[in-house]
Amino acid sequence: MFIICLFLGLMLFLGGLKVMSAGLTQLGGSPFVLAVRHLTAHRSAAFLVGVLFTAFTQSSSLATVIVVGMVDARIINLRAAIAVILGANVGTTFTGQLVSFRLYDYAPLLLAAGAILFLIPQKGKEKIVGRVLFGLGVLLSGLNMMSSILAPQAEKAWAREFLEMAATNPSIAILTGAAVTAIVQSSSAVMALTIALAEEGVLSLAAGLGILVGADVGTCVTSLLAGLGAGVNARRAAAAHLIFNLFSVAMVLPIFQLFISVAVASADTVPRQLANAHTIYNLGGAVLLIIFLSPFQLLIERLIMPESTVKRRILVKFGEIIKKWFK
Repeated sequence: MFIICLFLGLMLFLGGLKVMSAGLTQLGGSPFVLAVRHLTAHRSAAFLVGVLFTAFTQSSSLATVIVVGMVDARIINLRAAIAVILGANVGTTFTGQLVSFRLYDYAPLLLAAGAILFLIPQKGKEKIVGRVLFGLGVLLSGLNMMSSILAPQAEKAWAREFLEMAATNPSIAILTGAAVTAIVQSSSAVMALTIALAEEGVLSLAAGLGILVGADVGTCVTSLLAGLGAGVNARRAAAAHLIFNLFSVAMVLPIFQLFISVAVASADTVPRQLANAHTIYNLGGAVLLIIFLSPFQLLIERLIMPESTVKRRILVKFGEIIKKWFK
């Protein structure tokens, strides 16, 4: 029953996320594609496109997959793609900011308001707003279910030992966040659940920060899969996403205790501290790489070289097989 309820909660969260994202995309038309074409000439504008798109759709994976596809189709160049991906990493922290305000307490109201707006006879933006609100309500209900189920598990001996290790050794927490996110394919879900568990007193600030940092690495699996079998620049864009997140982890690990101190100073409650620290972490790494975008792009180009024609055909076939496994 524990596994079934946990799985149901996760499905509600991911389903609600999908419904909300679809509604937001309809509400804004298709701003991402148009904005990328017109604004990616400058790195800061491309970065802002990534932030806004991911903040609205709540899916950095969607943003990076679209970017990989656009690079492969030669709609945008590699430099613009990297800037958008950096922005997407910052935009995904919006989920944590929302959850840290305990919005799941209002899930029934959001569900009711969304259903009323969606079911009205008239067609128009009211129905789309209803879809967004209903999706958000489902998402928050699933989150509440998962946190309620997982919170009592912290009393078990194995869970206490793991949480103690995660609090004292950030590497364990980071690996856990990366592994779980790679499996569920949603850093937003892992991020929201981490903050909710911190609200329940299950996770310490140190363990929660480690998991959030690891979740950013785990979400790179989606873009890496999208890059399999694609052109060299598409694979470079996917690799840039992974290398950026590994670079950010390498920067924060030596100063992890200072990072915790910054989080503590940013707010009074652990959920708010986690949300703020995650935003600071992603924003700091992204701004640094935006400044040094040219050498970073050169590094990516040196690491991912064009392959021979024979190797290219093999890679395309291998990519198609892997994608089928993950469908």
